[in-house]
Amino acid sequence: MRVKKYNTVVVAVCCMVLFACSKMDDTYDDFIKDGEIVYPAKVDSIKAYPGNNRMGLSMLLISDPRISKVKVFWEVSGQADSAERSVQRTAGVDTVRFSFPKLAEGTYTFYIYSYDNAGHRSVKTDVIGTVYGEKYINQLVNRAIKSGTFDGAANTATVKWFGVGTDVIGEEIIYTDMQGVVRKQIEKHESLADSVTVLPAYTKGSSFQFRTFYKPAPNALDTFYSGYETRLVP
Repeated sequence: MRVKKYNTVVVAVCCMVLFACSKMDDTYDDFIKDGEIVYPAKVDSIKAYPGNNRMGLSMLLISDPRISKVKVFWEVSGQADSAERSVQRTAGVDTVRFSFPKLAEGTYTFYIYSYDNAGHRSVKTDVIGTVYGEKYINQLVNRAIKSGTFDGAANTATVKWFGVGTDVIGEEIIYTDMQGVVRKQIEKHESLADSVTVLPAYTKGSSFQFRTFYKPAPNALDTFYSGYETRLVP
């Protein structure tokens, strides 16, 4: 009697397992009922290039010759937007570039998909980029000056600067020299340490104007400028 009862339980369990497997197979069959799922290769090595109310993207297509299109999605003030670029694959590595002008200042997440001619879509890839604008520009300040001195023997002015942050790339200095000629001198930074600028043919007791150049990221599309400031060299 016990053996019969045990056999009945075993049969019931087997039926349940077979039913569950059958349901799983049915679900899987429904999932691929139109054929095997095909995912084109996703883009590689995505780079975001921030700019002044604009953004640039670049990416590589390393594999999968079937890719015929790349599409980028993002949101602006809660509204979805997108752009796409047709692709003509070559035998090597291809670069795809996007340029997005007239973007509002802020941080964006861009979602990127590749497609083939049959409409199959790759797995999502994303990149975060920051767009700069008036808010960023309004908080820029000029590089701090330690001192400005005049050398009468050489007729030069020497401006000593404090060190700077990594986003400062140089200064523009404008002054009128001893011959009445307006000179514009650009100082590019080779280091972040304190530095010295010499202004030749300088008129004693006159002033110069200057402003500071900024790049918020090494690969930024644009250079940003602080407002002009005037300093007297006694």
